[in-house]
Amino acid sequence: MKRKLLILLAATSIGHAQDVLEMKTGNRRVGKIISADEKTIRLQLEIPAQSGSSPQAVPSIALPRSDVQSIDFAIDTTRDAAIHSAAIQDIPALEQYWEKFRPWLDFPRSPSASIGCALGNALLATKERKSADRALELFTLVEEKAWQTSDKARAREGRLRAMTATGKAAKAIEEAKTLAAETEDPEILIEANHLMAEAAEKSLRAFLRENPRWDIDPAVIQERHQLHRRVLELYLYPSLFFGTNNEKAARGLWGAVGVYRTSDETQLAVETSRDILTFYPATPEAEQARTYLASLKPEQLAVDWETEAKKELQAGTISSQAPPVADPSPSPQQTPKPTKEKKKKPKNS
Repeated sequence: MKRKLLILLAATSIGHAQDVLEMKTGNRRVGKIISADEKTIRLQLEIPAQSGSSPQAVPSIALPRSDVQSIDFAIDTTRDAAIHSAAIQDIPALEQYWEKFRPWLDFPRSPSASIGCALGNALLATKERKSADRALELFTLVEEKAWQTSDKARAREGRLRAMTATGKAAKAIEEAKTLAAETEDPEILIEANHLMAEAAEKSLRAFLRENPRWDIDPAVIQERHQLHRRVLELYLYPSLFFGTNNEKAARGLWGAVGVYRTSDETQLAVETSRDILTFYPATPEAEQARTYLASLKPEQLAVDWETEAKKELQAGTISSQAPPVADPSPSPQQTPKPTKEKKKKPKNS
């Protein structure tokens, strides 16, 4: 009886430091998982030391995998830090964690899906095709096998990025269109819209190459405005609706800067770059925005619409309830048709 009590106390005191198996019967098994296969999980138990002696390991026990409801794996701060970082330098550690936890991908509360997605993101960060292929495999597996819906959604979003990185952009864009129409998951919507934004930007650039003087050609003005407006709507989607997602919002704003620069709308590019620096200063896009602003001439930086709007607001020259918003792409109805310039009559001397 005393021995059973000691085991129970040990399980209670070190539960967070060891693996906890929730059995379908409602019981718990606490210890360290030392091996597992499709049918059996082998768990090593530990009995607390008595009278200052070292803990004595008892023989491991084999548990039928089918009898286990879920596993609450031991806390590992190093593992969690690598998952959170998901940087290129974390790849070796994440590879080791993935090998260890891959068998538990479909088990409730396992960190397997988080490890797989983190490893996939780190591999994509290398910008190498071989790594992108591996990332695509990881995301696909997690999407298929993960036990939690949110993990599947994260893997699906990663898979779309991996498809683009592996040269399957056209297929990824088609899937993104379908997902954008069907899903309500923010992460998937953001990534789907970003993929479509990149495709729309390519279409806009191709249009501008073919129609360098679109602004004086009534036949193509409307098409230009539609392309321009569409790509901006897609790029600005994260910052408008999910502004607290710093990484995705800054990425979208920087995409908009690229569109403004392509369209020779320097002041809008400047204002958007300033927004990135103000709201998302810790992102990589902030550094890019800073470099871009530093490359401009003083006269290009002289106008500050936000400051001017505040001054006008304080002076009472504009309504505080409905401040004017700059329209980056005038509607076709707002664009006047080109007319011949009338010659001015000479003034009488």
